[in-house]
Amino acid sequence: MLTRRHTLRLAVAGLALAAAPAFAQDWKAKYPELVFAIIPSENASGVVERYTPFVNYLAKELGTKVTLRIANDYAAIIEGRARSMP
Repeated sequence: MLTRRHTLRLAVAGLALAAAPAFAQDWKAKYPELVFAIIPSENASGVVERYTPFVNYLAKELGTKVTLRIANDYAAIIEGRARSMP
């Protein structure tokens, strides 16, 4: 049985899907590059080899540049984010 709640949910979902492409283009213009930062837990030498395919996959799927950064600790990631913000 279709109730008013179901109809309202369907309408909201339809509007969200209609607005999704415009939103997608909006964030790409605002953020032309994404930075994926990793903190190695044990061996830092293999981090680049392990995460490069994932970063390439993200760049392909999102349609924007994705950069891999290796950090020493969490504070370095936060500090790097603060420097890159406009």
